[in-house]
Amino acid sequence: MPIAMDTGGAPEPEPEEETVVLPHWVVLDRKGNTLCHNSLEAARVAVDKDKTAAPVDMDGGPSCYVTFTLAAPQKGISCLNLHLPEGPPIALDTPPAYAFLLATDNNLVLFDITNPQKKVKEIVLFDISNPSRSCYREPPADLFIYKAGGPRPSVQGLPPFAEYSRRPFLTGDLTTGILQLAEDHFIVADLNVYPKRKGMRAELCVFNSETGKWKIIPKMDPGNGGQFPELWSTDNVLAFDGRFLCWVDYFSGVLLCDFSKNMDAPSLCFVPFPGGKEYRGKVRVERYFPDRFRSVSISQGKLCFVHIDNDFHDRVPGRCRRCLELPDRKRQTPQKITIWTLNSEFQWELHRMFNLDSLWAQAGYRDLHIHQRLPEFPTISLDDPDVLCCLLTEEEFDGNGWMIMLDMNHACLRSCESVGMEAHVNRFPNVPLLPTVFCKYLERPTGN
Repeated sequence: MPIAMDTGGAPEPEPEEETVVLPHWVVLDRKGNTLCHNSLEAARVAVDKDKTAAPVDMDGGPSCYVTFTLAAPQKGISCLNLHLPEGPPIALDTPPAYAFLLATDNNLVLFDITNPQKKVKEIVLFDISNPSRSCYREPPADLFIYKAGGPRPSVQGLPPFAEYSRRPFLTGDLTTGILQLAEDHFIVADLNVYPKRKGMRAELCVFNSETGKWKIIPKMDPGNGGQFPELWSTDNVLAFDGRFLCWVDYFSGVLLCDFSKNMDAPSLCFVPFPGGKEYRGKVRVERYFPDRFRSVSISQGKLCFVHIDNDFHDRVPGRCRRCLELPDRKRQTPQKITIWTLNSEFQWELHRMFNLDSLWAQAGYRDLHIHQRLPEFPTISLDDPDVLCCLLTEEEFDGNGWMIMLDMNHACLRSCESVGMEAHVNRFPNVPLLPTVFCKYLERPTGN
């Protein structure tokens, strides 16, 4: 009779991991999700097998974790998840902390973390050389950079900006951008445009990863002999061509700042949008959702501007306006979607034009059983400048929603994915969405 040796029991085979296919580009919601865990260890366990997970160090050690929920653009909106080692908040609409995504370039994602329950005291910025210039100012939110690539992603915290400034920096949600100049060299810059007696002037606050310090670059003017438009307001900022940060006012144009030649004195160039559309001062001051029908993004190295014909900003001002369906409006000319690209001479060239009547006549649109609705929140595919991703809603600011992909070259509806009423309310805040390619730098799955 053979004798069985005591081996302590054979280990049970681990279940096979489900293969997750990562998209090559995604559209990120600016507002992150907050997930609360019982402890930091519980948060670590929850994100352990997530290839997007990275620890966030604050106050000298790991404090929380971040992950990303990724979806292909035609399927919906992706988001950042902040995993906190804290219990749920007392108020459902007030999380212990929350993240907001500011900008992205290549494998870098810039975001901040705000703790609304932490009492923040005003700090005094005192200028010894001129005490009259001293002022009280609340410190900005903590800034972090998520870096995809290598065996695991990482998160780097930036030092706080504590220099004296007559104007606030790093306080706007959409004025701070990030530009990767080399693999391990990047800058973070914030723009402040303010009125002067003769036109508008600009100042920059720049963090250089090589020096590890912030620096203010004051009194900048457009180098192309132009002037900033009156009532400038930054709606978006994006990196372009490995040398430019581009600040966008959707009612005016693009301000390109070239950091390739002189980091201490970068050159500016303002390029107004094509089409000759002018907006009233009241609309420009109160903004009225400028990103609903306009966007600037980059596709295959091209800076692209999208405009969807609409009368939203020509109606009676007011935030509680209801919109009639298009057949009930008096339209003089057919409405269309137009895409321009910026050439090397900083001039806009017509790229594609899509007549919306052809969209509404297609079988895929008729199957939705809705009126002739304008697409909203346009985003150029980062893989193909001829493909446009948009939101389509049953009613203005309400109703069911669909994510649609339009083939601008062949004037056809490529895909249509329902996102539902609840997804529309939660996933489309009144800030531009953030298209990004950072996910293609993540470790790719090895399964079938």
